[in-house]
Order: sequence, then structure tokens, then C-alpha cells
Amino acid sequence: MREIFKNIVCLLMINMIAGIGSFTLILLGIAMFEPSDNIFAKIFYDFSFQIILLIVIGRLFVLPFAYKKLENSENFYLVSKFIQKLKQSNYLKLTVLVISYFIFWPFGFPWFDSGFYGQLIQSIFLGLVGNYIVLYIWWYIEDKIKNRIKI
Repeated sequence: MREIFKNIVCLLMINMIAGIGSFTLILLGIAMFEPSDNIFAKIFYDFSFQIILLIVIGRLFVLPFAYKKLENSENFYLVSKFIQKLKQSNYLKLTVLVISYFIFWPFGFPWFDSGFYGQLIQSIFLGLVGNYIVLYIWWYIEDKIKNRIKI
């Protein structure tokens, strides 16, 4: 039971870090209120704006790096099996995308009012859907490079 709990917590933590897009967007909105006269406040504004943008873009690559590290892990055996199955099964990939779409709950944005396509666009850029799309593209490119090197 401890092993299952440890693996579930590991996956949840990775996905929470990867899905931090809504939170960083809120911080970005707060950071856009540029201070007027104080030079130190302007420097902090410029620095925080760039850091938040780096986090928004960098979070997309959390899953590829974390899943690569955990793919052959002996400590997280269940996570390792899940990643290996996810790499092989298109049905599981689609299932994970659908689940990550419905998990997305943007803070500060109207979820029901935006419609299907509005929520899809928001979940791609802010939620886990975009992270998993980047992960699948990463695996596709990695596979093509490995096949190219073998030839």
C-alpha cells in the first residue's frame, strides 16, 4: 500500500508542477501593473515579468524531463510501468489527454462560459493538455532521432 501511495504522490506532484500555468498567469497579470516612479519597483517589475514568462514556458518541459528520469526507475516501479505503457499505447495517450482536459479548472477565468473550444485553447496553453502534447511531440522527435541514428 505504501508503494502505491508513493507512486501516486509522485505522479500528482509532477503534474501539479507541470500544470502551474493558471497560477503563473495570475502572477503575470499582477506583474503587469507597472509601478510609476520608484526605480527599484521598476527593476523588480522587469525582473518578475521575465521570470514569470520563463516559468510559463519552462513548465511545458517538466513532463518530458521528469518522465525521462522516471522511465526506468526502480524506486517508482508503478510510475515506470505507466510511462512505458503511455509511450506505447495511443489509446492511453488519448485517454490521458481527455482526462487532463477535464481536470483543467482555470482560476479567474469563466470555465463554463468559454465553450468547448475556448476551454480547449485555455487548457492547451495553461493546463496539462499542453504539457502532454509537448510530451508526446518530444517522444515522437526522440523516436525519429533514434531511428535516424540507427540507419
